[in-house]
Amino acid sequence: MLITDKNILNDYHLSKCIWAGIPSIEVTKKGRTFLTFYSGGTKEEIGNFVILIMSDNGKSFSSPIAICAENGYRCYDPCLWIDPLNRLWLIWSRSPDNAVFGAICENPDGNEIEFGEEFFIGNNVMLNKPIVLSTGEWLFPIAVWKNNLGPAASQSDIDEPKGAFAYITCDHGKTFKKLGGAIVKNRSFDEHMFIELSDGRLRCFVRTNNGIGMSDSYDGGVTWSEGVDSGYGGPCSRFHIRRLASGRILLINHYDYTGRNNLTAMLSEDEGETFPYRLLLDERKNVSYPDAAIDGNGMINITYDRERGAFCQSVEEVLSNAREILTARISEEDIINGSVTNPNSYLKNVALKLSDFEIQAANPFYEEKFFETDAYANHLNSTIDKAEDVISKVFDVYKINCSNIHDIHAQELDSLIAQYNNAKELSVLSEIIALIRNVDIKHLYDEKKTVDNICAFIVENLEDVTVDSIVNEFHFSKSYLRHIFRKETGITITSFKRAQQLKKAKILLRATPCKITEIAASCGFDNPTYFSEIFSKEVGISPREYRKFSTEKK
Repeated sequence: MLITDKNILNDYHLSKCIWAGIPSIEVTKKGRTFLTFYSGGTKEEIGNFVILIMSDNGKSFSSPIAICAENGYRCYDPCLWIDPLNRLWLIWSRSPDNAVFGAICENPDGNEIEFGEEFFIGNNVMLNKPIVLSTGEWLFPIAVWKNNLGPAASQSDIDEPKGAFAYITCDHGKTFKKLGGAIVKNRSFDEHMFIELSDGRLRCFVRTNNGIGMSDSYDGGVTWSEGVDSGYGGPCSRFHIRRLASGRILLINHYDYTGRNNLTAMLSEDEGETFPYRLLLDERKNVSYPDAAIDGNGMINITYDRERGAFCQSVEEVLSNAREILTARISEEDIINGSVTNPNSYLKNVALKLSDFEIQAANPFYEEKFFETDAYANHLNSTIDKAEDVISKVFDVYKINCSNIHDIHAQELDSLIAQYNNAKELSVLSEIIALIRNVDIKHLYDEKKTVDNICAFIVENLEDVTVDSIVNEFHFSKSYLRHIFRKETGITITSFKRAQQLKKAKILLRATPCKITEIAASCGFDNPTYFSEIFSKEVGISPREYRKFSTEKK
């Protein structure tokens, strides 16, 4: 659904966007620039929405002037196109119904940007520009992906023939006819584009897993030749190819790349056989998905994204990304010269950069540290069964470690945790979280080394070691002590101590003539009968039998 209501647009302010990518660009005759991209959620998923912004100077852009969004749907892969009638088309794909929709602005240079009713174009995905054929017809690149669509695909989608299809319109977009589809080896998400060759053939270029494939049609797009590798290379990403007014073919792709880097504009004067002219647009990593538009002065206006910020696992990871939509403006001469020489040209203009978003309200990754205390307590209490597992989670989330545990009043913390373990009361858990989350997060401490020291202390003091004596030695609360010990070893302090007691007992039974009562005492057992019971239960035979067996084996 295309929305231009300003009150609704406020709900899609850029401060609410976690990520941004897959842009498209158009420039009007008077120089007004439009950009579109999509966002929504934490990745490419149901809930995505398309955003349209504009600029009258080509560098700084407005807040959203239109969005495509619909509850329960994914609006994505937008495309902008100015047709021969100088109308601005905003085109987007939608799933799970897997359809391509469009809306037209009759006067994109007007004071008010108004779109007509949205309309259906075809099935499934389109994100690259149509072309105008020498016959005057318009050809739209709409694909049915090999691996189906997005987060939802119906059986009809699965059964539908796959390919990089051509849709043709002979009446300026009032009706569309689906033609044939190109199939190339190792095709990925297609993202195809068409050009018309000088001999009248149509050539379809398709994204593949190892670059760009191509296929030709000799009958206006009804049938297509077997797909082959174009030889253009590329890291399995979107590219842009088009014929310019000069007759040259422009290709924007990654050149001499190690990934999605070295985004480069290239020109061919021999129908795409070779591209001897190259201009490096952006050498950085994760620059991708170029689109281009030619303005009234013949300048090439380019957009692409950088470090989108999607598919992250946390807010911290999101904010480590640039999350930019960039533009460049170059001439054919710049590409031929291999450097920017036109005074009106520029590179790496940041058209849009997402700032910190309203994380407190959104909490998109359900990160515990962004919950309010009571809300987080309720979340833990209702989703984790065991009280001890809840406490361990709290310690982990708030980075309580050996360097900052001392900032918490140990007796108060242990008392609250004992209450919670007894009844699992929500109000008590809220108190615990409030007490812990106020501690400053310090550098991560080597907890494994600390646990190793605790283990050594237990072994050295096996006769009289207790949890209290360990607490006094290391100045921890009992709750934290138990937490880090189990976290690092996978067992409790009691289990470790018992294992060490039995290990020492076995050694003494085998190597010394000491009485069993003496061995029991030296291993920390006050009661020799209890020692014998534990030994028999854990080892399977009594201490006397173990000694006898060991002696016989010698």
